[in-house]
Amino acid sequence: MILSILSALGGGLLRLLPELFAFFNKKADNAHELAMMDKQFALEQLKGQQQTAITEMQTNAEQIVHMLDAQAEALKGQMQQTGIKFVDALNFLVRPLATYYMLALYGAAKLAMFMLAVKSGLSGWDAVLKIYTEDDFGLLSGILGFWFVGRTFEKRK
Repeated sequence: MILSILSALGGGLLRLLPELFAFFNKKADNAHELAMMDKQFALEQLKGQQQTAITEMQTNAEQIVHMLDAQAEALKGQMQQTGIKFVDALNFLVRPLATYYMLALYGAAKLAMFMLAVKSGLSGWDAVLKIYTEDDFGLLSGILGFWFVGRTFEKRK
């Protein structure tokens, strides 16, 4: 009788053993699938961020092109000749005279800053380095870009 009970228990355990292996195998498969889904989710997020960045860059580029086109149209409208020599000459000289006036004021202000810096005891080059700021660099970059990059676009047309 004990032998019958042991054999029943042994048979039951042997029958249960493949089910236990299948359970642990399924658990490992589920963990692997969950990890893969997490990686896929992270990849989709990255793709979405890249697509957003690309869209923003395209929008910015389109805005810049539209602004340049608007500037070109504005410049064309300003240079229309009326046929009256005095008015045409005055129209042609407005922008250059305003530019020279602002450059003269800017130069006078920088000269005054230089003189004050030298008077305070700085040497010549130290005074130049002291008065030349990031704003001056931005202004210089803008002027050079306007004159030289604008000519490149005009030559292409």
